[in-house]
Amino acid sequence: MRRTVIVFIHGLFSSGATWDKLIEHMKGTPDFENRFDTVRFTYPSPRFAWNPLRRTPDFDTLAENLRSLIVEMTEKYERIVLVTHSQGGLVAQRFLSRVLSDGRARELAKIRRIVMFACPNSGSELFLLMRKGVTPFTRNTQVRELRPLHVSVVDSQRRILRGIIQATELSDTKCPIPVVCYAGDSDNVVIPASALGIFPDGIVLPGDHFSIISPKPDGRLVTALHRELSRALNEPFPEKFVDDLPSYRRLPKDQAGGFLIEQEILGPVSIALSRRTETPFFVRGGPVEQLANVDIVVSSENTYLQMSQFFKASTSGSLRFAAAIRGTGGEILEDVANDHLTSWLRSHATYGHQVPEGTVAPTPSGALEEKGVRRIYHAAVVNPVSGTNDYTVNPLAVTRAVHNIFSLARRERAEVDGSLRSICIPLFGAGRGGMSITRSFDLIWDSLAGELEEDPSWEIHFAARRRQNFDQIYRLLQAKQSEYTQREGPKGRAADGMV
Repeated sequence: MRRTVIVFIHGLFSSGATWDKLIEHMKGTPDFENRFDTVRFTYPSPRFAWNPLRRTPDFDTLAENLRSLIVEMTEKYERIVLVTHSQGGLVAQRFLSRVLSDGRARELAKIRRIVMFACPNSGSELFLLMRKGVTPFTRNTQVRELRPLHVSVVDSQRRILRGIIQATELSDTKCPIPVVCYAGDSDNVVIPASALGIFPDGIVLPGDHFSIISPKPDGRLVTALHRELSRALNEPFPEKFVDDLPSYRRLPKDQAGGFLIEQEILGPVSIALSRRTETPFFVRGGPVEQLANVDIVVSSENTYLQMSQFFKASTSGSLRFAAAIRGTGGEILEDVANDHLTSWLRSHATYGHQVPEGTVAPTPSGALEEKGVRRIYHAAVVNPVSGTNDYTVNPLAVTRAVHNIFSLARRERAEVDGSLRSICIPLFGAGRGGMSITRSFDLIWDSLAGELEEDPSWEIHFAARRRQNFDQIYRLLQAKQSEYTQREGPKGRAADGMV
């Protein structure tokens, strides 16, 4: 039996048959056929409610129905993906909201991605007009909740925003699950602004309300869904979930999201981002202070470019301590990285004020130079939330930081002796910023691929301190290697069968 199941949820006035064309098309691809089972969640959604003896189920009833199906799928599969169309997205949201409000968020841990197509997250003006003009629609409880800013829909989304989108670990009331919304560019039933709604990850595809889930010759729908399903396979489980797994599925503590105590290296994973040559990628796990033989090490900083204190268990604090010159008794004689970063701020910005997101500042590597580390680059990525210990991350800050890292590295390589070659990059925003490993990796890759296509002469290292993240990055790199190999095919031609 396959380990992952996709639960397809249809919309208003529809049935499970709405997915026929898409599922049939997807089954023709090996990546889909060999990895996923499919289940259709079907529920009554009649166009007219004439029969006084027959009740059209409301969203709360549908949510409980879906909940029982998910419990059944949880017992059979390791991972679950929800794929919804139109109103089906609101049904899924009501299900999530009710589970969160019951304090049973741990039940959601196996759901590793939710993909919503043309979901009326902010309502549908068209159905609002239909309700005003056609009396039988007023008896349909499902249609009522499609009007803009319906209170029960808004309440569900607020709970999901706190308990799922902004969650960073598993608890009774929180469970981090990636949610992605797709909108149709010519959809007049659910306009793109409503389909994207409050959710941070949104994409517009060609199509109207119904054709958005029908495969087209351009292949964009199938490519998008393949991408989301691949991410679901690689999305790590919430950290505390590993302890709740049955004993035969439980990993040793040092592999269950715990910190690696010694430096480990995986690679190279060679990927042909340029037709001229392949770029080698490595994953480095373990304490930051054990990094060695990497020319440039990048530190993720806040937008004030203030490094963490020595005693903080963060990459920034660890690098600051590792770069410091210490006396025989361990005392700090020279706080190299922090002192030079402060000097850079005073000469290039305004000390005490925020710098633009994505700004990158270079400093010497201090004591790390003895280990072959020549420069430390400080990338301003996370925004501190005033009055709290929390941070937010703008996805654009990640892509800008990657671009600025390479711009600075190329300039310094030309100015020094041309020998700078390797760069070690952390997963920006995947710590206190709250981003998932996959989301951070994808953002970095989007910018990284463009830089290396133009200049493939670099060697790239990814840094991770936890075993779970270390293994996850390696799997993501392997997936990219397979993707680019298939894309190029033999002798640089496009590979057959790719959509």
